[in-house]
Amino acid sequence: MKRKFLALSATATLLALTACGGGAEADGGDSGAQASAATGPGAVCAQHEPLRFSDTGVEGLETLVLEFEDFRVALEEATGLAVEFQPMASRTAAATALEYDDLDVLLTGPAEYVVLKQEADAIPLVGVTRENYQAAIIKRSDSDLNSVADLKGKTMITKEVGSTSGHLGPLEMLVSAGLDPNVGDVEVMPLSNTHIEAFVSGDGDALGTGISDFETVQEAMGEDAVQLLETGPALPNDLFIARTGLGQDCADYLQQSLTENQDVLLEAITQTGENDKYIGSEFIEATDADYDPTRRAFEAAGFTQYSDLPDEDEQ
Repeated sequence: MKRKFLALSATATLLALTACGGGAEADGGDSGAQASAATGPGAVCAQHEPLRFSDTGVEGLETLVLEFEDFRVALEEATGLAVEFQPMASRTAAATALEYDDLDVLLTGPAEYVVLKQEADAIPLVGVTRENYQAAIIKRSDSDLNSVADLKGKTMITKEVGSTSGHLGPLEMLVSAGLDPNVGDVEVMPLSNTHIEAFVSGDGDALGTGISDFETVQEAMGEDAVQLLETGPALPNDLFIARTGLGQDCADYLQQSLTENQDVLLEAITQTGENDKYIGSEFIEATDADYDPTRRAFEAAGFTQYSDLPDEDEQ
């Protein structure tokens, strides 16, 4: 399907929702899905229809429609359940919505999940793998750093606080090397989207960021001017989660539906061109223990109460 056609289709859907004064938005699909779910395989979830879906990386109904309308339709077909959009302005809003039964299914990242598990006891459904999703620590080629342990007493620049690959991942690498930023072993400087620019201009002894940024740094400084000090392990996956109020039987049904229909659902997510990070992804089993490395990184960042991590609009 052409991207232009998809954009026009999504825009038309949004206009239809608006024209109906929000009623169509709540329906999220044809009434037949809800009727058949009462007696079909989705009966364990039928009392919760329509299921309300959102993504913590997307703000506003219009953007949700543009990026996920095809997925919403595919999810209805996969589950036999009516699905509607429920925009979330922030991770904090998502936690509140999950806790008070205003949101049912959410696509989110590892850092957000750790908070949502603590705040709302969110249920992990399936993980969504991402290619080259790992952190790295970059050094200048003329640096005397030979290992992550050599960063003791030095400064590492990172991306904004809470970025999984650009902040928490590098912090977990420090912890694994026996370094504790909380006691001053390493000075960590989170610099949001200026982290690469700062390192290129000469700040910091090393740069902790997602490995996908390495090429950007090379282009800015020259291929021979920088090196990978170390790459981290694969980071915990993004994942779909459900509110605990759906119950385990419903969560199990959604997990099965996502897994069995993953090819169609992933195509629906990526074909708009807005979610290229999921090209080549697959849905796999997700357990809470998978996110313990992210929790260790939270603690290394000084957030022993995970919910204290600021939302992006609070930084």
